[in-house]
Amino acid sequence: MQRNQWSRRKPSTKPEKAGFGDTQPGEATLGETLLEDTHPGQALRGEAPPEDADGVPPLRGAAPSDDAGGRRPKRSRAASSPRNSAVDILARREHSVLELREKLLAREFPPDEVEQTLSALIADGLLSEQRFIDSFLASYTRRGHGPLWLRAELQRRGIDAAQLSVALAGQEVDWAFQAQAVREKRFGPNQPADYKDRARQSRFLQYRGFSSEQIRQAFGDEAFGGGEDN
Repeated sequence: MQRNQWSRRKPSTKPEKAGFGDTQPGEATLGETLLEDTHPGQALRGEAPPEDADGVPPLRGAAPSDDAGGRRPKRSRAASSPRNSAVDILARREHSVLELREKLLAREFPPDEVEQTLSALIADGLLSEQRFIDSFLASYTRRGHGPLWLRAELQRRGIDAAQLSVALAGQEVDWAFQAQAVREKRFGPNQPADYKDRARQSRFLQYRGFSSEQIRQAFGDEAFGGGEDN
């Protein structure tokens, strides 16, 4: 008798292959492997830099595209002037002058109009680098970043070195304790099992922007003395 070609197949009893991102116990994750070649202020390969709500790259040299096709952003009627466009951008979050300038130029506004707009926004109190610095430091300190990462990122966004030093010095943060908290959150409270494990954890903290001294204190090598390394 001919077998019915529409008969129901038996479910497979073969074990499923591990999918992308599945790891076995004790196996390093992709993110941990990539940490080995990173430095403070440098994003992981495949990891986006600090998020930007309006989708326009904030840094010099980045491609000014808003969509997957790489097309330049078009100006809408509602944002027909650089000031309207700037106010719309600032409504999402605080920006540095460099960030806002790059975004307006990416939207193809004339450079002279962009500079006039920036000056007017500063005079009106709508654009403030001090507010941007305060907001950035508060946000990314809470996320577990250290002073070296914070300094590198803010300098990358055009913040003056002297102004940045004053801002970091004013942060009431025990950076050594912060490094310890970040380590324990990622790896647990137990000390590293061996030198290789300690080196892996140290690279993670280095990527997060902590100094060598702060990392050493995070492992309890000596009593905390506060993190003045900023």
